[in-house]
Amino acid sequence: MAPIKERTVFGWSKYAAFHLLLCRWLRHYAKKEKYNYVTLGGTELKDVQSVHFIDPELTCDAVSFEKTRERHALAMDTAAKLAGNGLSIRALHQDIFSFKRQNECPHFFFIDIEGTFASTDYDIRFARMLRNEVLREDDVLFVTSYLGRNPGWDKLFDRYDGQFRTLGIEDAEAKRKWYRLAHPSFTLFQALAEADLQRELNFECIGCVEYRDSSSMGLYAYNISSGVTVFPTFVRSTPYFHVSRGYN
Repeated sequence: MAPIKERTVFGWSKYAAFHLLLCRWLRHYAKKEKYNYVTLGGTELKDVQSVHFIDPELTCDAVSFEKTRERHALAMDTAAKLAGNGLSIRALHQDIFSFKRQNECPHFFFIDIEGTFASTDYDIRFARMLRNEVLREDDVLFVTSYLGRNPGWDKLFDRYDGQFRTLGIEDAEAKRKWYRLAHPSFTLFQALAEADLQRELNFECIGCVEYRDSSSMGLYAYNISSGVTVFPTFVRSTPYFHVSRGYN
């Protein structure tokens, strides 16, 4: 039988970006208590291994979601091998947006999507998570998004016209810059507004790290606390770093 060609194998730059933001979060935001780790860890569960290596005591539970049957089988095999090294992780054949909290511990979500955060209905999905308190204060959220593929700048400019107006951005080049830097923040603020929680939760962008894998990618991280999210401040305070070019 031919081997299943479903493995999710990524280059070094993806994990460099992950480690940069993870370290920034640990240094400035992490609480001195254990987190539930919820991820789209793929077939290799590399992010789970990284978190465990950095601090085996950081998490009290780790669960990875996989909707594809073949990939889930491979993730189960990886989880079994990691268990032999003392790393416990559950691999579930489910949609990560079906996740339900089981305890009061803070949660660390890594939504490592295959696509762009500007597409589909992520604002609705995250609004549901927020309303149901699946995602709430004291949590941390990491998300990825393609930067090299989009449905066309005119469509994106139209989609985020209100956000650009609020930020006072009119020039096309500036719009492209801020889209790359902050479009997941645009979507997450939409989710907050749809859940009517922008006056109860403070989303703070820990940073945007751009890297190159099969395409240009962005990794974005958010700390969530009680408070108020003011859209212009939320977006404009985003720290940026490029894995290859540094701050340029």
